[in-house]
Amino acid sequence: MSPKALLLADTMLKQDEILSELLSNTVKQREALKGGRLSDLQSLMSELRHVSVRCQAIETKRSRVAGDIANELGCEPVVSEIASSLKAQSAEEAALVEESAKKMMGTVTKLKMEMSILARLMDESRALNEMMISEWRKLSQKAIGAGAMGTFDTKI
Repeated sequence: MSPKALLLADTMLKQDEILSELLSNTVKQREALKGGRLSDLQSLMSELRHVSVRCQAIETKRSRVAGDIANELGCEPVVSEIASSLKAQSAEEAALVEESAKKMMGTVTKLKMEMSILARLMDESRALNEMMISEWRKLSQKAIGAGAMGTFDTKI
């Protein structure tokens, strides 16, 4: 088995593992946001920063390895083309690369869906907070104005 094909497959599986951590963190963020648990959100955001750094590092490695193997095979650094070129040498290597990519892309799809849900929840939360602040400001202005007229006093 080609060491570079094996390295590419292993790198994609490691990337899938890190993306799964990111997915788990995103689900936890969504649940914390729904539950209004600010302290949980803060710690999850800190964890997210660490996982994101690892995601960037493994993506850089995957891109480099894919580029190296694509140069050797004389194709573009795209999984489908790499796998197609590998089939001429070893169907087993091609299948390993394709399966690793398929697993990683499944996790990417789930992550995109969760991030979309989280973004919508954050937008809704922001809109609700802005509306509540606006209403509180109106109420406080009315209370202050009414107290000046002698009909309602907020002082105790």
